[in-house]
Amino acid sequence: RFRLHDLLPRLTRAMVLCKPCPEPMLRLASNFLH
Repeated sequence: RFRLHDLLPRLTRAMVLCKPCPEPMLRLASNFLH
């Protein structure tokens, strides 16, 4: 099971550190539409 309380700091850090990805690149990803 995932504990959201424990994951939130890691998710927040990942969102801040990752560069935004352009939408066309997201659409090419195989798991974007599934």
